[in-house]
Amino acid sequence: METKWLEDFVSLAETRSFSRSAQLRHVTQPAFSRRIQALEAWAGAELVDRSAHPARLTPAGQALYPRALEVLQALESTRAMLHGQAGAAGVVDLAMPPV
Repeated sequence: METKWLEDFVSLAETRSFSRSAQLRHVTQPAFSRRIQALEAWAGAELVDRSAHPARLTPAGQALYPRALEVLQALESTRAMLHGQAGAAGVVDLAMPPV
């Protein structure tokens, strides 16, 4: 599973449009659809009702949406924490003139 699949899913859940979400995620609509299908294959469940216009989440998709938000937020806060620790390590860059 790739985090971009979750980001795509969240975008789709919020816009309810494959084409608009693809645009926002800077991918073609067919590529975006394949990524959503890959997430569905990984999850083992259909997440989006494609027959509805605008697109609508299935019960499995509705269950995944808040958890996807939590996972993405946890990943982002972990990344920020790790960046903070790296800065706190006291790394100093030195520049010296050539001899």
